[in-house]
Amino acid sequence: MFNTLIDVIGAVCAVLLVGYLVKSYARKPPKDGDAESTVIEDYLQKITRITGFSVYDTFQKSAENWHVPTRRIDQDFAKYLSSQIIPYYVKDFVRKSQIHIDELYRGKGTVYSEKRLWVFYSVLILLFWGGAVFISLYVFPNIWPPEFRANIHIGPP
Repeated sequence: MFNTLIDVIGAVCAVLLVGYLVKSYARKPPKDGDAESTVIEDYLQKITRITGFSVYDTFQKSAENWHVPTRRIDQDFAKYLSSQIIPYYVKDFVRKSQIHIDELYRGKGTVYSEKRLWVFYSVLILLFWGGAVFISLYVFPNIWPPEFRANIHIGPP
């Protein structure tokens, strides 16, 4: 009875784990404007940290491909400072260079400093340890021949 209960709990946990993994893999970021502007704002901050240039310099650099006049850049930057509205040419610049920004930004700090990565590795270690304990206490004793089990006395306490 106890072994059946343990097997059921293990099966339910495995199904829940697979369900959560599938759900997290299928999750897509929202497509609304607030989320997009937040992402663009984050990348603008990353650019300033990496290059040491100001956000205004980033506006000027991104306007080079679109041939935007300096007066318009000043107006758009003032609008950005007052209401956080990011113009189209800056969004385009950030979208086209996101991969490069991420590569350079990861090089600035350690990869292990990310909180999500620490959580992932902690859960992975707990799953491996818990799985090893579960297998050694409840699965192996049922698989091994009885004469082998009697010699070394394995099984749950």
